[in-house]
Amino acid sequence: MINPGNTNIVTMVLAGGKGERLYPLTADRSKPSVPFGGNFRIIDFTIMNCVMSGIRRIHVLTQYHSLSLNTHIHDRWGFLSKELGEFIETVPPKLRTPTGFYRGTADSVYRNLDLLEASRPDLVLILSGDHVYRADLGEFVKRHLSTGADATVLCGEVSAAEASAFGIVRTDKSHRILQFIEKPVDPAPYSENSVCQINLGVYCFNTRFLVQRLVSDAKKRTQHDFGKDILPESLERGLVISCPFGHVSPDEKPYWQDVGSIDSYFQCHQDLLDHPPRFDLLDPRWPPGSRLREWVPARISTAGNAEHGWSLVCGGTEIDKAKIFRSVISPQVKIGAGAILDHCIVFNGVTIGAKARLRNAIIDEGVVIPERAEIGYGNDARQFTVSPNGVVVVERGYRFTVEEEPSSSRFFEAPEGEEPPRLSKEVGAESPAGNEEPYKLPL
Repeated sequence: MINPGNTNIVTMVLAGGKGERLYPLTADRSKPSVPFGGNFRIIDFTIMNCVMSGIRRIHVLTQYHSLSLNTHIHDRWGFLSKELGEFIETVPPKLRTPTGFYRGTADSVYRNLDLLEASRPDLVLILSGDHVYRADLGEFVKRHLSTGADATVLCGEVSAAEASAFGIVRTDKSHRILQFIEKPVDPAPYSENSVCQINLGVYCFNTRFLVQRLVSDAKKRTQHDFGKDILPESLERGLVISCPFGHVSPDEKPYWQDVGSIDSYFQCHQDLLDHPPRFDLLDPRWPPGSRLREWVPARISTAGNAEHGWSLVCGGTEIDKAKIFRSVISPQVKIGAGAILDHCIVFNGVTIGAKARLRNAIIDEGVVIPERAEIGYGNDARQFTVSPNGVVVVERGYRFTVEEEPSSSRFFEAPEGEEPPRLSKEVGAESPAGNEEPYKLPL
């Protein structure tokens, strides 16, 4: 752990992305504030890396749908001590552009240079708020200082087959970065033994060098992006070094995941449910007895059948003789008798009716799933968002309708010999011809 008293460090967390590929989970919340692992939000991992590394002067640069993010940061991370110079501040966009929004990741920092002017740090950490990983940022800073670099970039490795989704980095034997290639169509020419180094979106800059690059970029017609503009120019103006992720990960098997799409978000949750998990929510840096451990959900193997995988279940849930396989159940969820959940992510406050069947599904906050409903068993694209890999997302606020079927008679008692009344498809909609009042479900 570094000592902030010896090195003046300020952190800028980029938390303003729209998260379009995570829609509809980002319909009314920012990407970093999307729930993760039951009791967490995506941004918690970035902030935890800072706090557990002794770096506790953090500006979170927000933009879209920031209310839930502001509330979460205040409620969860409000324990930092102002008396000791610690803070986590959310910073909304300054209205200095025609639209009021930042023009890119670099522009978001440029528009807030007054924050650096006020604190005059030696170093600035630039972090993304939408990745799931653990890193000792103190070791990352030490590497930056020991190499005499102007900028240091945290780098990982992926196979060449999947590298086109990332910014690729080419280095020499001394780890000096020679080239940045942003999301090439064919990564093969930049691979070594079919492996590519990629930019993980974690940067350490000398403050003066960063300000010079940002001011220079602001005068040009660029995309004002760190990966596309700032870092390539930095190669021409100074020394830029790569830091292998394995050197700063506190985990025996380093784990980093960009959860920028529905499929990657879903797969990252499945990684939590392996046995042992590929990524464990229990942070090895937490001291024994720490209240941080209370955030981790219970880990269970349901139905006494471990071959179906494990599940994470948070507090305040009510499960009535249901079968749950490889699923994450958030707080305050109610699951009715005989329901089956297979590979599901269920957000806070969801109610799932008796004998409902859900498979490969994400259920957003507060949704009420009717009894005997089936989700993930075909024809879902007509009602819900379905990812390329077949993950069904039921968005927040979705209201299921009651279909016309004979079973609707269970809601009414008709006199003997008479036909029971039938429900219209929309609860509370216009009543069938000849009836004076619409039929409504009893509360």
